[in-house]
Amino acid sequence: MGPITDAHKLTYSANVALAVQQRKSRLEMGYSYQPGLSGRQMTMLELIGSTTAVVDLGRKADTPDIDNSIEPVWIRPRQLAWGKLIEKEDAIKALTDYQSPFVQAGAAAMVRGKDVILAAAMFGSRVIGQDGATVSAWSGQTVAVGIGASSTDDTTATGMNVRKLLRARRYMQAGQVETGDEELFFSGNAQQTEELFRDLTYISHDYRNGKPLDSPDEQQRILNITILPPNDGSAAFADYDGSTYTAALFCKSGMHWGPFDPLSVNVPLRPDKMMRPHPQMEEWLGASRSEDIKVVKILTKK
Repeated sequence: MGPITDAHKLTYSANVALAVQQRKSRLEMGYSYQPGLSGRQMTMLELIGSTTAVVDLGRKADTPDIDNSIEPVWIRPRQLAWGKLIEKEDAIKALTDYQSPFVQAGAAAMVRGKDVILAAAMFGSRVIGQDGATVSAWSGQTVAVGIGASSTDDTTATGMNVRKLLRARRYMQAGQVETGDEELFFSGNAQQTEELFRDLTYISHDYRNGKPLDSPDEQQRILNITILPPNDGSAAFADYDGSTYTAALFCKSGMHWGPFDPLSVNVPLRPDKMMRPHPQMEEWLGASRSEDIKVVKILTKK
């Protein structure tokens, strides 16, 4: 094995950066991007509460001075790290080949890790308050597992269907969310996504007239809702109670993410492993939910 030079390390770093860019996160496009995050935690935004206008103020009445409630929402950094000791004799090829598993596997792991952090923020607790010391659990609406079982049955457990999307959107609208002005996204696992497309084939006007839906791997929209690629492997979505899966309908303006420290790639040599190279990656990012009403949990039969 020849010596590992700085040029080899730079090539590896560039290959990893490119591989990460070319692998798509399954959730990122549904989240608002928050730049400039730093420190142990950062105020992501300040929610300005709604107010009520005065009807029939009256002649010569004082000008109203109606206060808004203001709630700071914080975002905390979380660490992503990956590393793999190279034991093969062709270490230089492993570092410089873009298709090397030490490049591709590492990039894939980092992107999957990012989705885990983003997904955890969907229904996880968020940090609020003037000093960021208050932890607030998710208290949004939940679409019951029986919704859409049939036109007359909303109690028997059933899989993912369009009626569940309609009910989730209804909950948002009842909470004063202007769904027509929002970017709406649906995220579920592979089974839920298949069930939703299967339901679409039944109710879709295009299908009844012989016009097939495009490939499910392409971006699809229904009811102003973008259906994201299947999101499997995230504890936040996968299993609700052993017999029920969890999915989500959410507004882009309600979910946020941002980097605290960008991706760094290093290739140190391990003295304890006969100076073998040990590529490693590290990144710090955070994600949070701003408003519970903009994230609806959907339960489906396993």
